[in-house]
Amino acid sequence: MNIRTILAALVIGMLSTASAEGNKYLTVIPVITEADIINASVLVDPMAEKLKVIAPTTFSLTFQNLAGAAVKASMQFTATVTLEEDKRTESMFNGPAQTRKPFLIPVSGRVFTSTDADNPSSDIDMSVSVNEALKTKLKDKILEPLSGGRVPSGLYEITITITVDSVGGVAVSDIPIQIYRSVNVTNPTTTVLDVPFSNGYVYPTQFPQFQWTYDTRAVMITVYEKRPEHQSLEDATAASDPFLRVRIDRRLSGNMTSFAYPQSAASRPGVEFLRGPRQLERGKMYVIVLEGIVSAFGFEVEPLRTVRSFTIADPQGQVLITLLQTTFGGSEYQNIINFIQDQNLQVNANGITLNGVTLSSQDLQKLLMEYKDRITSVRFEE
Repeated sequence: MNIRTILAALVIGMLSTASAEGNKYLTVIPVITEADIINASVLVDPMAEKLKVIAPTTFSLTFQNLAGAAVKASMQFTATVTLEEDKRTESMFNGPAQTRKPFLIPVSGRVFTSTDADNPSSDIDMSVSVNEALKTKLKDKILEPLSGGRVPSGLYEITITITVDSVGGVAVSDIPIQIYRSVNVTNPTTTVLDVPFSNGYVYPTQFPQFQWTYDTRAVMITVYEKRPEHQSLEDATAASDPFLRVRIDRRLSGNMTSFAYPQSAASRPGVEFLRGPRQLERGKMYVIVLEGIVSAFGFEVEPLRTVRSFTIADPQGQVLITLLQTTFGGSEYQNIINFIQDQNLQVNANGITLNGVTLSSQDLQKLLMEYKDRITSVRFEE
């Protein structure tokens, strides 16, 4: 496992945001930030002990020369791994990895990338002694059948120290430049909405509780209203303003797996309100979207996403609506539609009344729209 592999394993997947670090001779801009690493099996080749593909843009140090003369500098890397399973911090190296001799930073500056780390033609010559025990431990974890060939979950940290040795050939002494970054490897694979577990789920309260199972860094919960003109659940998410949008961080929230629809946007650890909440109304249908928040290797990742509908119960009409939903969902749906046609049943703005319970035309329209794909032939007249 060479220095290039280690650098890439520690910092690959970083988003292109950076903050400059420096002293009076140099400014260094690292392109490394905290990120999740997922689907590492695509890139990790454990038998060859290296990553299959390393893009230089995933890790870089841009050196800007402020001295007005050629600068020579040295670099030192320390790296640690804290696996999620044992919470024990171990060093990747036996002592720091460091340059054997100072390297040149011309007045025009230069960029150091992961490909330079083990390039024989580069003047950046690194001396590295790898912790073989940790290397074997990580390799064995990758090779485990249940791992899927992925990097084990944990916190991967790196500290880079840059020291200016000389300016214009004259030895100097200044405060070293130190850069620290970390990568939280979570290898997320699932975000499952447990409650509501099916479309049309009925809540008896206007403050429903949602439950889920996940191993992503965070989840996003968004609630929309599904109005009669919406042909599908996706239509509702595209055409409605969210009643609620909240982001729940798994680590900061203490691995929260349930959330009750709130009366107000009261802050709490790991819970960030982005929209709402607006109060839900009885008798109306809503759509919940649960998304697992993931990022990987500097690319957009399709979120793990579940979309379901639910209804807030109407004490007066919910029994009848539920009965009609059950009946309309069965094989007798077309027979009921034929019966309505044959009896020339009229639905007006006042609705219809069965056994003293009123079902509005909007409620019936909602049911008809939801099960419209089951209709083979029907004609409604004003």
